[in-house]
Amino acid sequence: MARISVPEAAARLGVVAQRVRQRIQDGSLPAERVGGRWIIDEKDLARVSDYNAPGRPLSERSAWALVAAAEDNAVLLHSLSAPDRSRARARLRKLAAAHDDSHESLRLLSVFMRNRAARRCYLVAQRDLKDLRNDPRIQLSGLSHPESGLASGDVGEGYLSVDDLDDVMQDYLLRDVDRDRANIFLHVVSPDIEESLPLLGHAWNNLLMAADLSEHDGPRERHRAMELLDDLAQQAQAMQARQARSEGRNK
Repeated sequence: MARISVPEAAARLGVVAQRVRQRIQDGSLPAERVGGRWIIDEKDLARVSDYNAPGRPLSERSAWALVAAAEDNAVLLHSLSAPDRSRARARLRKLAAAHDDSHESLRLLSVFMRNRAARRCYLVAQRDLKDLRNDPRIQLSGLSHPESGLASGDVGEGYLSVDDLDDVMQDYLLRDVDRDRANIFLHVVSPDIEESLPLLGHAWNNLLMAADLSEHDGPRERHRAMELLDDLAQQAQAMQARQARSEGRNK
């Protein structure tokens, strides 16, 4: 396929050029710098276009409200207002209902979870990779989570607070690189969200992990993401059944 400029890509996606540059920076849109400007392969733009389909991405706060609903964690849910809890549960049901349609399911996953964190792509020396994965400031996820089934010693992935990012970059001499060259993928969250990470249980192994894996774009990662969404659908159905029984007893 042909390669196009940032302004051309923005016109095709129906967004401003700055939004395209942000996607390049966070690693979600591969690009190559040629002669001082970014050049994008049309096939990569087509992939991004699929996930820019109708549906405004949720805010970070709303994305983590959805995580709380998927976890059915009383502590997390108690921190939400009643309307936020209701909206999060409705979105969870919508995501679960789409699990038989892989395209729609992954599209909704992107819309709901894209802004959960800022995805940053780095390169670290192989000798430092193990120490980085064991750093307590980082909550392992995606390709580094043991239950992903795809864990590799050559790659690191996890969540950390924006307050720790500069120190982690300096401690391990991380270099900003494009997604294809990266061996470290960090999902950077606000300090408020960081407080929720240790409370996460099984949701860490389905909703968040599915979102992480789907962003890698490889067939194995996408297949595993769909398996996790299937698990999420089953859990959502069981959750609805429990809530119905509880409401029946309270009548």
